[in-house]
Amino acid sequence: MPSSIIISVESEQRYRYNETQYKISDANGLALENENFIFEELIPLAEKDYKASKFRILIGHSRYGYFTTSVFNSRINDLNGVISMSPFFFQKNVDLTDSISKMNKLSYHSKKYYRFGIGNDYPEDFAKMDSVIKKSTPNPFLDVKGYHFKAADHNATPGLLINRALYEIFEEWSAIQAEFSSTKQKDLSIKKSLEQKIQSNYGTKLNFSIGTLNGKGWYFYNEKQYNKAIQAWQILMDSYPNFSQGFLYIIKAQIQLKQNYFQTVEKFKASLVNSEIYTEKEKQELEIELQEITK
Repeated sequence: MPSSIIISVESEQRYRYNETQYKISDANGLALENENFIFEELIPLAEKDYKASKFRILIGHSRYGYFTTSVFNSRINDLNGVISMSPFFFQKNVDLTDSISKMNKLSYHSKKYYRFGIGNDYPEDFAKMDSVIKKSTPNPFLDVKGYHFKAADHNATPGLLINRALYEIFEEWSAIQAEFSSTKQKDLSIKKSLEQKIQSNYGTKLNFSIGTLNGKGWYFYNEKQYNKAIQAWQILMDSYPNFSQGFLYIIKAQIQLKQNYFQTVEKFKASLVNSEIYTEKEKQELEIELQEITK
């Protein structure tokens, strides 16, 4: 999956009911206020202070599985996906299976993902939602799938569902990256068109992983195609400017080409000062590595 910012919203047992119940079911419900907090305060904060992307997945368990499923319906244009673990779909005056069914008739600009997993706690809810999904006319932009873990208790479903759901949601992202990292692919300029494919599918930009971009540089380096290696690592640094050691790899290739690398050294030092992904000890180790490379 892409590099991500994960934010946990804490709840206490005594508040869980009101926080996830809408007023249509209980006059004391605060679910709408909770929803507004997430989309009007929490997400803007993540975007402003942590540079979070526009790609958003909500994950909830039990009552928050019900809540996130509700939000998938009410905030579909503000979300990319929901992973709902041990949810239930019925409350007073609410039938979320009907809500999800109606979503098939809507139009979307990019794919929306909904995954749910239920154990031995709400088998009737699973059967109803599963039946509704199978009877609905498929919408190519609405990717909905459920899993029934018949022997799993309420607290086991998160571990059973989350990995599978994340894999399925980001499988297309991974496959598109693989086109770039393939050893048969020598044209680095293809990255732009591949990024457009990712954006078309997910509705927003999702960076290639550090591993994919770095691996491409090392492929060319090991093939002694040092100019290509430099180009690949420059793409890496454009995407991840705080990954300071990428400049060290560029220096190694420049040395092989007998090029002047002093400007790259300055970029490395500036990046290292500003980077927040290394500890002070790691920064010192990278400085020593620079000295070893350039001695």
